[in-house]
Amino acid sequence: WASTGEQVFKDKVDAVVEGLAEVQATLAASGRYSHPGFLAAYGEWQFSRLEEYALYGEIWAPYYTCHKIMAGLRDAAVLADDEQALAIATSMARWVRHRLAPLPAEQRDRMWGIYIAGEYGGMNEVLCDLAAITGEPEHVDTARLFDLTPVVQACAEDRDVLDGLHANQHIPQFTGYLKTYDLTGDETYRDAAEGFWDMVVPGRTFAHGGHGEGERFGPPDTVAGEIGPRNAETCGTHNMLKLSRLLFWHTLDARYMEFYERGLLNHIVGSKRDTASDTSPQVTYMYGVNPGTLREYGNTGTCCGGTGLENHTKYRDSIYFRAADGSTLWVNLYLASTLDWSERGFRVTQETRYPKAGSTRLRVDGAGRLDLRLRVPGWVTRGFAVSVNGTPVEAAAVPGEYLSLDREWAPGDVVDVEMPLAVRAVPTIDDPGLVSLEWGPTVLLARSASTEFLEVSLYAHMGLAGTVDSAVVPTGGGYFRLGDLELEPAWSGDHTRYHMYVRRS
Repeated sequence: WASTGEQVFKDKVDAVVEGLAEVQATLAASGRYSHPGFLAAYGEWQFSRLEEYALYGEIWAPYYTCHKIMAGLRDAAVLADDEQALAIATSMARWVRHRLAPLPAEQRDRMWGIYIAGEYGGMNEVLCDLAAITGEPEHVDTARLFDLTPVVQACAEDRDVLDGLHANQHIPQFTGYLKTYDLTGDETYRDAAEGFWDMVVPGRTFAHGGHGEGERFGPPDTVAGEIGPRNAETCGTHNMLKLSRLLFWHTLDARYMEFYERGLLNHIVGSKRDTASDTSPQVTYMYGVNPGTLREYGNTGTCCGGTGLENHTKYRDSIYFRAADGSTLWVNLYLASTLDWSERGFRVTQETRYPKAGSTRLRVDGAGRLDLRLRVPGWVTRGFAVSVNGTPVEAAAVPGEYLSLDREWAPGDVVDVEMPLAVRAVPTIDDPGLVSLEWGPTVLLARSASTEFLEVSLYAHMGLAGTVDSAVVPTGGGYFRLGDLELEPAWSGDHTRYHMYVRRS
């Protein structure tokens, strides 16, 4: 968009949508399909075979790619005002309803639980979005046809049934359930989304925000015991960030943004290799956590390739949130950015080298009353100091909560935030002797090709707050030395063998 200009962008979108419309019309005219709205990456036989419980290998998640097409059309409609895109997406939604509505609930539950074959991405989410855009309630009813009722009920009742489930098959479902709650008011969906998130974070979450072994969830409250050769699919973290963002939107609970920062900064930023290429995206499928592993960078052709490109266009997501009445602005992430809030006449510019420095400056240009809420990161151990126009703010800063600056603002006001970075040894939930080394929000990776956990003595350096600063020597740019070991930040994009965890000796 920035390089081509808005009109050229819209012209390109219109051309793609026109092509899809021609394909859809051709399929409808062929007489081979059950409803004229059919448009998919597969023949309709794959959808028929799913209804007969075909397994992954014979079919490959037909509704997953259906969702990707519909989500792209939704975005074309919203971002490029493309009416034809909305018409195609709506006709696809009616085709979906035509297929699924006659099926018994028990049959649909079994379909959506089939490993990968039944994976449908965010079909319920995009259908809810269509309902909100068009005002047609039938799309909400169609979204509910994607309910995996046994899992929804279990998560709503805080019964953990995730062990062995395909992680990224189910995470996007809960974003859809939360949007279904928005449109129906059914509290079960919201309870399920919150319960599901609590089952993943922190009890199944690795230091960099990822989860899972071989794409599947493991047992609850197991991190050290889940470390294996195929950990942490990048798509899963991408979708956990989407769910966390939406849960924060509903609850304003800082813990969702605590996780968001961890996953975004370490897993997502680190999932793009630090290399220039206009032919290969060089993104990760798995961002492993086992001893001596390598990030699986490549031009991946499946979900993590497409999502791997989308990830790096989304950094502005969730930096700021505003109250619906315009009275409050939440500063969730400390990222260099400019916010133009035209409705309130405010412009906020954030200047920072975070996470390479533990400070940020916000320039507030605008006049009037505003409650500016600054997230106090949970990793803060050396204080969180705030000043406005050079005058210290006398307010309690509680790690893991927000600090409120509710005042009359004037153009040119400056807010300075100091949050000194410290190196900490953070134990895994199931093995206190196995730790990640973390510098403020950044996970540090120990470079080594050894396939055994490295043993590191930290006791002589341990401070009362769990800090181990004296054990490491900074070498610049977020890199450190720990004895003979070089530590790199998880967001480096380097291509080295590393250890995300070390064992305390």
